[in-house]
Amino acid sequence: MKLYCDPPQLDWRETGPVATDFGDIYFSAEGGLEETRAVFLTGCGLPGRWQDRARFTIAELGFGTGLNFLAAWQLWNRTRPSQGWLHFISIEKFPLSAGNLRRALSAFPELAPFSEQLIARWPQPQKGAHRLRFDADRITLTLFQDDIASALPQIEAGVDAWFLDGFAPASNAEMWAETLWPELARLSRPEARAATFTVAGAVRRGLQSAGFEVEKQPGFGRKRERLEARFKGAQPAALPAPFPRLLPQDGVVVIRGGGIAGASLAHALRKRGREAIILDPGGLAGGASGAPSGLLTPRLENADRPQVRATLAAFEYARQLYTERGVFEPEGALRLLENGKDKTRYAAIADAMGEGYDMGPDGLWMARAGRFDPAAIVHALAGDTRVITDTGRMLEASLVIDCRGADAALSGLTHSAGRVVTWDGTPPSHPMVWGGYVSAAPDRRVLIGATHEKGRDPGNADEAAGRLLADLENRLPEIASGLSGPPQHWSGIRATTPDRLPVYGAIPGAGFEARWRLWAKGGPLPGTSPETSGCPAICLTGFGSRGFAHAPLLAEALASDLCGEPSPLERAGREAFHPARFAIRRLKRGG
Repeated sequence: MKLYCDPPQLDWRETGPVATDFGDIYFSAEGGLEETRAVFLTGCGLPGRWQDRARFTIAELGFGTGLNFLAAWQLWNRTRPSQGWLHFISIEKFPLSAGNLRRALSAFPELAPFSEQLIARWPQPQKGAHRLRFDADRITLTLFQDDIASALPQIEAGVDAWFLDGFAPASNAEMWAETLWPELARLSRPEARAATFTVAGAVRRGLQSAGFEVEKQPGFGRKRERLEARFKGAQPAALPAPFPRLLPQDGVVVIRGGGIAGASLAHALRKRGREAIILDPGGLAGGASGAPSGLLTPRLENADRPQVRATLAAFEYARQLYTERGVFEPEGALRLLENGKDKTRYAAIADAMGEGYDMGPDGLWMARAGRFDPAAIVHALAGDTRVITDTGRMLEASLVIDCRGADAALSGLTHSAGRVVTWDGTPPSHPMVWGGYVSAAPDRRVLIGATHEKGRDPGNADEAAGRLLADLENRLPEIASGLSGPPQHWSGIRATTPDRLPVYGAIPGAGFEARWRLWAKGGPLPGTSPETSGCPAICLTGFGSRGFAHAPLLAEALASDLCGEPSPLERAGREAFHPARFAIRRLKRGG
C-alpha cells in the first residue's frame, strides 16, 4: 500500500473548488466563512464554551481547505482565555497540495495571517497523524490524513466540540457510515456539542444512537435547516489494554538525561508551562548527542505500517522544529546505490513516499533531508530548563522520566559504539549516504562516519579513521583525495532495541507478564484491576542513531499524555513504541 494519500480531483470555479469525485463544493458559494461561523462556531456554542477552560478540543470530520480551522483560530485569538490551549483535530482522506490550499484560501483575505502560517507548516501528503503547533497563539492542529473509518479509531483524545463537515451524505455515504457514531461516543466528553449542515435522517439517528440530543436549527443561505446536538450519553468503559496510554500527572518532572531526548521533553513541557529539571552528570549535549555534525534523514521503508507512518511524521516534525530555530541546513541528501538490488528497492521507496523522493542514476535523492549542529539543537530545545550535574542530590518531583540513552534503566537495550572523523578538505555540496556517510562539518571540514562496534568500546581511534577513509576512497575518491591534515575524532554510544524502534511510555511492572499471559496466547482480556500500583517508571529512549529525527515528536507525545491532551500519534503508532511490546512478544512466543 502507498504511504501517501491520493490528491483530490478538483474543478475550479469562480465560487471556489469543487470535488468532482463527490460532486460537492468545499464551501458555500453564498459565503463560506459566514457559513462556518453560523453552522459550526455558533452551533457548538463558541466562544462561550471555551472560556475558563485550560484546554478545549475541537474535532472535525473533513478538513478540506482548512476554512473551519482558520475561522476557529481567528475566533480563538479574539476571545481565548489567557492560559488556555485550543486543540483542533481533523481528518482528511484527500489532502490538498499547499498550492491548491493557497489558491482556495485566497478567497478569504481576512484569514491571511492564519492561512499563511498553516501553509508554511503544511505536511507532506503522507498517511497518518501530523502535529502542527502554533505556539504564539496557543493552538495545535493534529491532522489525520486517512479515511474516516481508519482514522477515528486511532484518535486518543477527549472532544468538546464536533464539526461534522464532510461532503453531503448523498455523495459521501462512506464518511457517514454506522461505524462513525460509536467512535463519536467514545471520544466525546460530557456535554460535548456537535454541529453539521445536514439534517439527513441517517445523521440524526446516528447522533441519537451515540447519545446526543439532536435539534434542528435554521440553516444558512438556501439551506432551510441544520443540526445541533449535545452529548448526554456515557463514554464506553475503557477495556484493559497491554499498551496503555500514560495517564495525566501534575507537578515537577525530573528528566534523567541531557541529550536530544531529554532536551526535547524539556522543550515540550516548557511549552505547556510545566516545570522540568534535567539531571545529567555530563550536562547538556553529552554522549551520543554531542557529535560535531549530524544528518537528518527519514527512516526508509516501503510499507504502510503504523511505525513507518509515525517515524515519517516524526522526521517531518523534527525538520520543521529545527528549521524554525535556525539550526538546520536543508541541503538534501543522496542515498547512494550499494548493489544491484538497491535500485529496484529505492525506486519502490521513492514511489511509495511521494514528493521529495526521486530516484536517479546514482541513488535516491531525499530533498527534505539535511545537516544540523547537534549541540546547538540540544541547547536550543533545553532553553532555560534547569540542569543539575550533581546526580547524588535528592530532588523533589512528582515523577522521574528516564531519557538517558546507553545508561537507561530498560532491559533489552543493546549498545553500539561509534566514531566519526573530520579532516581538512572540500566538503560535498550536500551529504551523501551509504552504509556510511560524508558531509560538511563545522569550520568547513569534511566529516566521515560512522563506525559500529558492538558494546561500549569504540575501538582504536586511528584504526577507525583508517577504515572510514578507506571506505570513502572506495565510494567517493574525488572527495577522499582532497583530504589533508591530522583527523579529529569523536565517539559515542548508541542505545538500540531489538526491533530498531525507540521506546516511550510506562515500563511494565512485576506482575505484567502474569496478567497478560493468557491474552497473549489468544485468551480473553484480563480483569480491570492494574497489575501494579503507584507511579509507573517511564522512559523515552532506544533511539539508536535516529534520536534527532524521532525524539522531538515522541517527547511531544509524552508531554501530551502527561498533560491530558490529544495524542499527536495514531494509537497503533504509539503502541508500536510502547515498552511492553517486548514482553508481549515473548509471551506470544511461549515465554
